[in-house]
Amino acid sequence: MDMHTFKSMLKLFAGLWMALPVAMVGQAFQEGPVDTDQAIAELVSDVAVIRPGQTFEVALRVKLDPHWHVYWKNPGDTGLAPKIEWELPDGFVAGELEFPVPERIVTPPDYVSYGYEGEVFFLTQVTAPANLAVGQTLALNAKANWLVCESMCIPGNADLSLKLPVTETGESLAPSPWADALATARKELPRLLKTASVNFEVLEKTVTASIDWAGFEGIETDELYFYVEAEGLVNSAAKQNFVLSGSSLIVSMEKSEWFEGEVDQLKGILVNASGFAAAGGVQAVALDSASIPKSGDPTLAVGAAGSSLTFLKALVFAFLGGIILNLMPCVFPVLSIKILGFVKQSGDDEKKIFAHGLAFAGGVLVSFWALAGALIALRAGGESLGWGFQLQSPYFVGALLLVMFLFGLSLMGVFEFGTSAISLAGKVKGEGFISSFSSGILATAVATPCTGPFMGPALGFALTLSAFQSLTVFTFLALGMAAPYLILSSFPKLIERLPRPGAWMETFKQVMSFPMFATCIWLIWLMGAHVGVDGLVEVLGGLLIVSIGAWVYGRWATPIKSVGTRRMATFIALVIASSGVWMLMPSEEATSAVASEGSGGPDKYGLTWKAFSPEVVAAARAEGKPVFIDFTAKWCLTCKANKAVIFASDEVKRRFDELGVVMVRGDWTKRNPVITEALESFGRSGVPLYVLYDGEPSSSPQLLPELLNPGIVLDALDKIVPSGSGSAASR
Repeated sequence: MDMHTFKSMLKLFAGLWMALPVAMVGQAFQEGPVDTDQAIAELVSDVAVIRPGQTFEVALRVKLDPHWHVYWKNPGDTGLAPKIEWELPDGFVAGELEFPVPERIVTPPDYVSYGYEGEVFFLTQVTAPANLAVGQTLALNAKANWLVCESMCIPGNADLSLKLPVTETGESLAPSPWADALATARKELPRLLKTASVNFEVLEKTVTASIDWAGFEGIETDELYFYVEAEGLVNSAAKQNFVLSGSSLIVSMEKSEWFEGEVDQLKGILVNASGFAAAGGVQAVALDSASIPKSGDPTLAVGAAGSSLTFLKALVFAFLGGIILNLMPCVFPVLSIKILGFVKQSGDDEKKIFAHGLAFAGGVLVSFWALAGALIALRAGGESLGWGFQLQSPYFVGALLLVMFLFGLSLMGVFEFGTSAISLAGKVKGEGFISSFSSGILATAVATPCTGPFMGPALGFALTLSAFQSLTVFTFLALGMAAPYLILSSFPKLIERLPRPGAWMETFKQVMSFPMFATCIWLIWLMGAHVGVDGLVEVLGGLLIVSIGAWVYGRWATPIKSVGTRRMATFIALVIASSGVWMLMPSEEATSAVASEGSGGPDKYGLTWKAFSPEVVAAARAEGKPVFIDFTAKWCLTCKANKAVIFASDEVKRRFDELGVVMVRGDWTKRNPVITEALESFGRSGVPLYVLYDGEPSSSPQLLPELLNPGIVLDALDKIVPSGSGSAASR
């Protein structure tokens, strides 16, 4: 029986056993401690009496016999987390059960669980209703279940009760005998570190998180441990690798081979035995990839690391972005114009006015669905071509940079394109619902220049989603844009309360250009990974020429100029801008040269690398030399963590040198068909991948794990037979 089967059977047995007391008619709820042999359990509170409307602390207190333990919300290799099923008086509300910082508990043969020994308080906050009658005594009842383990595991359960009298609102509250203990337990709970940003990637065998926080400076990484909240995601018995660089901490963990499913959020507790000075000396802080730092531009957070957003939060941002679109100068005036048109068409029939609003919103929805369909088709086509990471393509980065730069110039007022939404009334003839539906389509079409700043982040995030999720994001964006029309068609009198169009709209539009230019800075940095410093000169020169073309268009292709002047200005602007686009898009030679430069030569750890090619590997093996191949990429977090852990090890470097290992690096930052084919030949579809050949030309390669430490590499090197030797090398 393997470990996975054993753990599954244990959890199934414990779960069924723990469910029995719920299904059966149990004993009456008991006030005070309940002794279950291995543990004493009871409900305790920080107050002795309660007021109407008061929120107070209640805890499940578990006092364990020596050497026995209960579990955290993620129990680790074995175990089940405690659960509470509340039976509260009418109007009472109980919050989620809050778990203190766990500790690692090692049990034979090699299980590592997360849990607690001794005395532990599982806190929850309970709120009493405001209309609670005074003078009565109320019972808070709970069915508690847990699993307690030592060398064996025993499910435990108890029907617990806590009785509290209700006093007048103005009276002072008497503290409970447990008040100090619960206050200490509350203080020791890990606090969410909102000033930190967490990005992560989940590979086939590795989970890597990059945590940015100013409070990391000066800490010792060997005192760190990261408790991942998601059950079964990581192997709790495996070593964690930490790499600290300034204010960025990278933690790499071995992914559980039994985990299945998608991971859209990473939560956990980071523990430092010496405490975090920047957080008041606490030893544990909670981290959440869905938590956006208080400072910084959330738009850039989406672009730089899509995984920092949850799908639900992306829907909220899309809806709000759609609403904000209506404040742009090319969209805002249409609100009152179209609603007044609905009123004119429908007279005093409010139902008919609302029906026109629905038809208009339907047109907006269809337009955004068409855009989403084009995106999904593009994404599907890209995937069929092997376009797994869109930022691997310098052409994609260049195109996105161009679009963002042009939208920024347009918002700044250098030029304008599209038709003003004010002219919608003259664009669509007729007075029926089809006319309102068509107006919705046209409103979206003419508002395209304004939708760019907000569709950019949505587009970048949607590229990482499934087809259904992409469609849902665009649906919420459309609903946000259509919401004001639906509200105003439901209450036409609100039109009089709308602010009047004016100079404030132009100011608002220009302010929106700055986030666009900030995004351009990030895209230029990404382009540098593809074209190098010299190539960036051409990229920036291309942007300069594009801006000249945009200025020519905005200066002479305006409606006040003659038709001939407009046509000539448009032609000249297109020629100038096209030459800028040509400079902006890197040549194949430039990107290839940068990739080769990044793969070969010495690195900062003192190792000398050769750029990967099958010929280089074959030549080294033909000479009887061991070969170590590092398939990596600049955007790979796990790759960076492994480099800092492995190649900074003096012992590993010494063994490489003693054995005469030929170091070969395959840089996959840019899509390289040769490297892609090599990865596929080893049964892999992405990086990191580490391959070690010994000195025998006919031997099979060793494939090392995605997550490395010096011990793994040294063990692999020990299996190499040095040239001219008949025995394995020893350290």
